[in-house]
Amino acid sequence: MTGRAAGSTRARVVIRSLGVAALASCIVAAAACSDDTSASDLSDPRGIDAQMDAPGQPAAPPASIDKVTIAGDSISVGLGSAMREAASEDVTVKVIGQVGTGLARPDDFDWPDRLRELARDYPPDVLVFSLSSNDAQDLVDTDGEVVARLKDDAAWDAEYSARLAASFDAFADTATTVLWVGHVRTEKDTVGLTNRHIQRLAAQVASTRPWVVVDDLATLLDTGDEVADDCLVPDGLHLSTKCLGSAAEQLLRSPPLG
Repeated sequence: MTGRAAGSTRARVVIRSLGVAALASCIVAAAACSDDTSASDLSDPRGIDAQMDAPGQPAAPPASIDKVTIAGDSISVGLGSAMREAASEDVTVKVIGQVGTGLARPDDFDWPDRLRELARDYPPDVLVFSLSSNDAQDLVDTDGEVVARLKDDAAWDAEYSARLAASFDAFADTATTVLWVGHVRTEKDTVGLTNRHIQRLAAQVASTRPWVVVDDLATLLDTGDEVADDCLVPDGLHLSTKCLGSAAEQLLRSPPLG
């Protein structure tokens, strides 16, 4: 896959200010989207200054976490089940993941639209959002028409970043903290390298959104950008119950959940 070499990723870090511009070097420069999405569309609609307790300091997390929702693909379903099992009894954990989904096929399932609905009707204290393992493909619109081909790195990056932004921005006017959790490198490079690439795109998009926290299964499970051999089940894509449980426990102990 051209332009998708694996690279190091920064995880378990709250990306809350414009002072992390160095992360931009980790991704391919994005061209304009086919739907004319501009760079300004990826900026902070909620206002960074409004989220700061003091100059340069991120806004304080909620006093308590009572409601957590996990959204995404089948990886998120497994992670959500592990988090529900490990969470304390006073925390309500709801899993709304959809198997086989991602951001590539809104004609099949539209995550930004689903998240806007969640933000409007049942906003959680924390939304855990984890997907990408189904997204190593051309990007289509809601009518199924291709808008960015996987081999066109710049157009694909720009369009996928816009979809990440739309997902994160669903909660811009709520008290919800979005916790993005990236995926490991899987057995097949087409999927695995795209997962790691999307992690870097997510970090870049989150860098101007103080309500978004970035984490990474590859860091939680100490696999980095290498294939997660010790955690993958025989299908080479999904994670073992043991590894999901370890990741869940670490997430529950760390901000914004811990």
